[in-house]
Amino acid sequence: MKEKGFTLLEMLLVLMVLMAIIAITIPGYQAMSVKKEEQRFFEILQQDVYYAQSQSLDLKQVVKIAFRETKRSYDIYMDTHIPGQTRKIPDSVTLKKTSNLTEIKFNASGSVVQSGTFRFGTSSGEKTMVVHLGGGRVVFSE
Repeated sequence: MKEKGFTLLEMLLVLMVLMAIIAITIPGYQAMSVKKEEQRFFEILQQDVYYAQSQSLDLKQVVKIAFRETKRSYDIYMDTHIPGQTRKIPDSVTLKKTSNLTEIKFNASGSVVQSGTFRFGTSSGEKTMVVHLGGGRVVFSE
């Protein structure tokens, strides 16, 4: 009589193939996860810049976004002293020393007080955020 089933050797071979496939896909997933986290960070940062500008117009007061590299975060200030919102900067994103700004400040009319460039180091290279004087236009680029 013939028994149905798999031998131990066949089971081990299948497990080895599955382990090899998993070992190959995990690093790719981790890299993709880091890139998605960075993308999400820059999307939220862009929304926060637009929010700060609109709040300065609505409230008729100075609103600023200040980067705190030591805390790995940035704060949105609705008045000059108390942060209204704090956002964490991902571990894979750094504010480079070549940036000539550490904050974006909008006056009561929604205009930028000081122009300059933020330079961020990411896992896929450098991203910049250029702040223009006048209407408060902020441009993100890779």
